[in-house]
Amino acid sequence: MALALVACGDDGATVDAPGGGESVVHDVAIDAPGMPVTLAESGLCVDVACTTINSDVREYTPRYELYADGSTKRRWIYLPPGTTIDTSNMNHWKFPVGTRLWKEFTRNSTRVETRFITKLLADDATPGAWFYAAYEWNAAQNATTLAATSGVMNANGTQHDIPSRGNCRRCHEQVPGRVLGFQAMSLDFSAPAGSLDLADAIGLNLLSAPPTAPVAGTYFPFPTAATAVDKAAFGYLHANCGGCHNPSSVVFSGLTSNMDLRLDVTKLGSVAVIPARATTLNVNGTVGGLTGRIVDPGSPQSSVMLTRMNSLTFPTKMPEIGTEMVDSAGIAAITAWINQPP
Repeated sequence: MALALVACGDDGATVDAPGGGESVVHDVAIDAPGMPVTLAESGLCVDVACTTINSDVREYTPRYELYADGSTKRRWIYLPPGTTIDTSNMNHWKFPVGTRLWKEFTRNSTRVETRFITKLLADDATPGAWFYAAYEWNAAQNATTLAATSGVMNANGTQHDIPSRGNCRRCHEQVPGRVLGFQAMSLDFSAPAGSLDLADAIGLNLLSAPPTAPVAGTYFPFPTAATAVDKAAFGYLHANCGGCHNPSSVVFSGLTSNMDLRLDVTKLGSVAVIPARATTLNVNGTVGGLTGRIVDPGSPQSSVMLTRMNSLTFPTKMPEIGTEMVDSAGIAAITAWINQPP
């Protein structure tokens, strides 16, 4: 599977920074030599309509999914032959050069876009180490074109917006490995048939330092005291908020409260030490122009976290970008958690 894409400088694009203002983001130039201009050229599909996936590409489904205004999604990963993912730090996997991932968004039965990221340079922190792009589907659903760097509003006649490449970086580059959704906590379950999960990755020798456990699917179990409500809330926060709200993110140091919403495989000894609980429950802070308890046990209406989730107005809304509709299921999960006895 050849893909002659190379990193070449950065365009110095500016995007809205968390909390307001602008920040410079590095990006591979839009005219990078060898840039795949269609989805098929990126290596995902055999045909331009993407009805057949290449045999060396594996589909996966994360246990915890990122909300996308009701869109349904499919995801795939490709690893170069003979390579493994460096899992010496189980919280932050380091992918080999040549790794590719795709995510397809379907809105109201219409394929709208397929996002693509690939690793070009060994050091994830080097500008241009990861290349990001999105391919927009045509109305006939039989071909794609490379979406504009600035994104596309209401793509393919739907309410779905294709993000700018700067916004792709805003989300992905707040975690060391740059990949969201394909890591230990999100794959540690029995995935649907045909989808790669953690046990599959171990069996295929894709991990440099695989975890061990007596039963596949329980490599990193929640504490026995964790309720179903706990698990739903922690998983939701991990997938939807932990990409930015974690100690490796620039967002983390900019808050008055060091809120950490990403699951940590080393902090599963008890419910009390899970970061999403330890850094929010009865913790005061000022975020999005709101001051108060991040999570006020038994009081959803006075919990800053839930107030932000219920808002669609900047700067209060959370997440700041990527959604235009309130996530009612997510709000229900967090409300139930806040209402639990502490």
